[in-house]
Amino acid sequence: MNNRLTIAVWLRHPEVTCFAFDDRALERLTCGVPGAVVTVCRDEAEFRTVLPRADVAAVWRFKQAWFDEAPRLRLLVTPAAGRDYFCVTPPPGVRMHYGGFHGAIMGETVVGMILGAARGILATAWLQGGDSWPRRQVQATQRSLHGAHVAIVGFGNIGEWIGRLLKPFGVHLTGVRRQPGERPACFGDGDTIVTPDKLDSLLPTVDHLVLALPGGTDTDGLVNGARLALLPDHAWVYNVGRGNVLDEHALSEALRTGRLAGACLDVYQTEPLPEASPLRTAPN
Repeated sequence: MNNRLTIAVWLRHPEVTCFAFDDRALERLTCGVPGAVVTVCRDEAEFRTVLPRADVAAVWRFKQAWFDEAPRLRLLVTPAAGRDYFCVTPPPGVRMHYGGFHGAIMGETVVGMILGAARGILATAWLQGGDSWPRRQVQATQRSLHGAHVAIVGFGNIGEWIGRLLKPFGVHLTGVRRQPGERPACFGDGDTIVTPDKLDSLLPTVDHLVLALPGGTDTDGLVNGARLALLPDHAWVYNVGRGNVLDEHALSEALRTGRLAGACLDVYQTEPLPEASPLRTAPN
């Protein structure tokens, strides 16, 4: 009888190579779990043939009915951070583990976005091909990041990483989350954590609004047209959580009228973004 730990891996992506389980990842896994039998599956059909003898499954998606096909399963693992990837309820004895490595990666992304916005880098790229020397237009978009107020709505692991990487630029931070909890070590004087009921009073003071929220009915339309209107007209909005949080039509209108300075969006309500979306033609 084979008592060796059996791991079924189905982590493939047709477009994004870093989302796929490659030979390097296989080597790290086998070294990290000596003696384990690791089967890397090419598709759903192959994964389900391995599932009945798997103790651990590493996947991007899993269906509730598949638990019945996996009598030995004890651990279900996904690299995804969002809980909306797995809309399942594991049976007793099966643990679920989500990826927790995204914080540093997303933090770097948001720092790049905010620097690009504040220092006119994005404006320079957008103006290429027009005025051959758009100094005046670019200069009008530039603001110092030092002393700017950055509010991070969704101040969990990813939100804290964003704040940690921004803090050396001298920003003033406000984290928004359901439970205030402990102050992160990176916080300085004046940095605060508030609960979502304080959001409306917070927005008029914000220079950069970062959304790092999970999906779900609790966050649907949280940042709507009324809340976008509370932001100063020089403010920028960044969404790196889930697209359901932000009213895209209200945002596109605010950009089109100059009511907001700009937006950087990593996620959308519908992905890929529809060709008819007003965001595709909105300025900034």
